[in-house]
Amino acid sequence: GDIEAFEQLLGRHQQRVLRVVLSIVKDPMDAEEVAQEVFLTVFEKIEKFRGDASFTTWLHRVAVNAALMQRRKKKADRTVSLDEVMPAFDDKGMIAAHVGDWTERAEDPVLQQEARSVIEAAVDKLEEIYRTVFTLRDIQSFSTEETAAILDLSIAAVKTRLHRARLFLRSELADYFEKQAKT
Repeated sequence: GDIEAFEQLLGRHQQRVLRVVLSIVKDPMDAEEVAQEVFLTVFEKIEKFRGDASFTTWLHRVAVNAALMQRRKKKADRTVSLDEVMPAFDDKGMIAAHVGDWTERAEDPVLQQEARSVIEAAVDKLEEIYRTVFTLRDIQSFSTEETAAILDLSIAAVKTRLHRARLFLRSELADYFEKQAKT
């Protein structure tokens, strides 16, 4: 109920919450709206914060949940099942199909804007459970432990989902970057 304390929390966490929400909902107007809802929820329900995790983790859990609810409301199903595009594995658990190394081309400044669009489209194709983990770990740079706490998952589940998301993205992006490497 302390307005001054709330303003300090808002100032300290507003930009990071907005970035996390925007990375999930993609629309800046929706992100602003969701971020406002998050802070209103925090103001109204701060007494429910039990201190099991850090305040920042709790705040980001509220933000991720609100962003996912917003995304579900607006979602036109454009996801692709990972089973459809995951690479085949051999008996040793190694990827059976060769995927070329295109990391050097990803740094080419001429291709960065085009590549960014292609990458964002590929990330958008991820199923929500993989996209959220990928966004928190690889885009927002939360640790595995923080991501697990925010999403209320085990560390093993976060690692598995992140691995699957990365495999999917590598498969989705391989053709694009291999074509770029040939030019």
